[in-house]
Amino acid sequence: MLSILIASFGYAQEIENSADVFLEEYSDDFQEAFFEGLKQKGIENYDRAVNSFLVCQKIEPKNAAVANELAKAYLKSKQYSLAQEQAEIALNEDPNNMWYLESLYISLKKQYKNVSNLKEIVPYSNYQLKENLAHLLYLKQNYNEAKNVLVELNDGTFKEDLSAKLQAAIDHRKANTNSFTFTSTTVTNTPTKKTTARQTTSNSSNSAFNYKSRLKFTLKQKNYVFLETTAKEALEAYPSQPYFYYALGTAYNGRKKHRAAIETLKMGLDYVLDDIRLADNFYREIAAAYTAMGNPAKANMYLAKVKFKK
Repeated sequence: MLSILIASFGYAQEIENSADVFLEEYSDDFQEAFFEGLKQKGIENYDRAVNSFLVCQKIEPKNAAVANELAKAYLKSKQYSLAQEQAEIALNEDPNNMWYLESLYISLKKQYKNVSNLKEIVPYSNYQLKENLAHLLYLKQNYNEAKNVLVELNDGTFKEDLSAKLQAAIDHRKANTNSFTFTSTTVTNTPTKKTTARQTTSNSSNSAFNYKSRLKFTLKQKNYVFLETTAKEALEAYPSQPYFYYALGTAYNGRKKHRAAIETLKMGLDYVLDDIRLADNFYREIAAAYTAMGNPAKANMYLAKVKFKK
C-alpha cells in the first residue's frame, strides 16, 4: 500500500511512526493537494503548503494527519495560535499519537503557555497520552513537569525506566551547574585553578564535549555500529544537541536504516540554529538516505538547500 510519512518528530530511542496517510483510500484531488502541500513545505513555501493542506481538510475535515501537517506549516510561518488550533484537532482525533502531541506542545510553548494549559484542551484521561506527555517533557528537558505527570501514572516498566532517566538527567544538570559555579569562583581568585576546572569539566567521560570528540573520531573510522551506540547514549544525556542527531543519522545510513536516518536527521535540523555548515551536512545525509531509497527527487530537493559546496 502506498503510504507517505508525514511526521518528522523522532525520539532518540527508536519508536515506529504511526502517522501514515494511506493515500489509496482518498480521492485524486486529495492526493494531489496533499503531495503539493508536502512539496511546498519541503521547499519552505509555507503559505502555499497551508493552502494545499486546507484543500485536503475541506475534503476530509477530520483527517488528523492533515491537521498535524497544517499545524507544522503554521508553526514554520510563526502563526502559533492557528498551529495550536490544528494540533488540537489532530490530537483529539488521535490522542495516542505522540507526534501530534509534540506539535501541540510546541505551539503552546511558542505562546508562552505551559503544560497546565495543555491538560485543559486534550483528552487528558487517555492513559497513553499521559505516557507520551511524560516522555516528551523528558526529551524537551522539562524535567520537573515530566516528574509531575509521571506521578499520575501507574507503577510499571515505563514509569520505572523514565523515573530513572529523569533522576539521572536532573543529577547531571546539578553536576554541571556545580561545575560552572566552581569554575566561575576560581576565575576571580586563581587563574591556574580556572584552567584546571575547565579541563575537569571538558574531560568528563559524559560531557557533551567528550561525546562530540568521540563521535567525530568514530565517524572518521566509519564504525557505524559503535557510532550508533555512542550517538544514542549522547542523545539520552543531551537531547537538544544537533551534532548528536547528525551522528546518529549518519550511523543509520551507514547501516542501511535509511528511513530511521531521515526521521532522526529531520528532527535534528530543528535544533540547528546558525551553524550553516552543520545544516549542510544534515541536508547531504538526508539526500544520501533518499538516494539509497530510490527517491532522487527528494534527494535533489535537499541537496539544493546546501549553502557551501564541498
